[in-house]
Amino acid sequence: MISRPSLKTRQKIRRVIFLLLAVGLGVMLAWHFHPRPEPVAVVPLYNDLKLAEAVELKLRIGPGDFFAGVLERAGITAPEAARLIADIRPVYDLASIRSGRTLTLFFENGKLRNFVYPIDRDTYLEAEHDGQGRYNGRVRAVPYQVRRQVARITIVNSLYESTEASGEKLELFEPLAQIFEYDVDFNRDIQPGDTIAAVVDKKYLNGKLAGYGDILAAELVNNGKTIRIVRYRAPSGSVGYYLPDGRSTRRQFLRCPLPFIRVTSRFGMRHHPILGFSARHNGTDFAAPTGTPVRATASGVVTARSRDRGRGNYVSIRHSNGFASHYYHMQRFAAGLRAGQRVEQGQLIGTVGSTGLSTGPHLHYGLVKNGRYLNPLRLESPSVAPLPAPVMDDFRKYCEEICRPLSPAQPPLTAPAISGKIQALPGLRAVPIEKSSLAGQSGD
Repeated sequence: MISRPSLKTRQKIRRVIFLLLAVGLGVMLAWHFHPRPEPVAVVPLYNDLKLAEAVELKLRIGPGDFFAGVLERAGITAPEAARLIADIRPVYDLASIRSGRTLTLFFENGKLRNFVYPIDRDTYLEAEHDGQGRYNGRVRAVPYQVRRQVARITIVNSLYESTEASGEKLELFEPLAQIFEYDVDFNRDIQPGDTIAAVVDKKYLNGKLAGYGDILAAELVNNGKTIRIVRYRAPSGSVGYYLPDGRSTRRQFLRCPLPFIRVTSRFGMRHHPILGFSARHNGTDFAAPTGTPVRATASGVVTARSRDRGRGNYVSIRHSNGFASHYYHMQRFAAGLRAGQRVEQGQLIGTVGSTGLSTGPHLHYGLVKNGRYLNPLRLESPSVAPLPAPVMDDFRKYCEEICRPLSPAQPPLTAPAISGKIQALPGLRAVPIEKSSLAGQSGD
């Protein structure tokens, strides 16, 4: 007869299985939610018109590279590199070059004549030697053609995957999620068949979609309920996102301190995976890869930044109206974070880890009001800063106009495209982007 394993042995087996599942989940989430590099502008390539025999050299900027060192790889001496950097500094500080960019250099008879450096997705630096021993530089805007269009996404599994499947660029995912994050819990509320439509300024370069401008209006249909949000500039000059009745989409609290990660343990009674007994769980656990940024869910003052055996690395924040929030098991704290410091909503306070009594990388998030623990996922957070009554008539008219294309019955937007223009330095000209090796660059 085979004896049954002891209770202690069974508990150990359960812990091992739980740990393996947590590690597997962490690997999958790390692949799915690993921060994407900042996209870099698809900058037009430039050729030298004055000298047909100009030699073009492209240098990829690697981690830890500095500009003089990159120029040295091209055979430029240290004194000349120093002079170039000094000449360009009033226009752009070349000490701030970033990994992942490609520097394009043009040489005449072995001497550097001009170069192009992409600063970000919207601007680039171009410079040339004036023949008198100096370099002249200018920061230029990428000559996008901007078209106001509607992006439509049907949810199949997640907003992230569905954005990619819709044919839109993944960079549209984060701003869309941020617009609705106060009103929708992307962990629990989104269902297959839900739809999102957004009026957005799309940026094209040589006929290809290169990026996005502002989202001007968006509509989410979630389980038959429609949520419509509009970006509006008030007469005071402030810009925000508002519901059609003038309420701001901003709430006192974010729904989640993490970017839509899976809930692994909810508020209430539960069997503790390490201690082995049932106890009240005064918070919500979110599974996330180690290093995932943790945000303060509301503005307030840090009352604790410390470590103990149970909570591991933890942060506590005091908010207005008797609220306080707690963040446990973090890997590390944000640089400079200390007790007594004021933090703003959405500010980075640390990263996800597995310190203290933890079976795997996750964040325990707790919320307290007047000494009583609340279920963070059920909090009805109040809206802040609604539009004042005197501007409501103007807002309603604007809202009706900007939201009209969101209806499927409406024809596509036919507003004339807005074209950017560029004035290149003498001796430089734009050529078709298909020939540019700068396409698809990513920063670090």
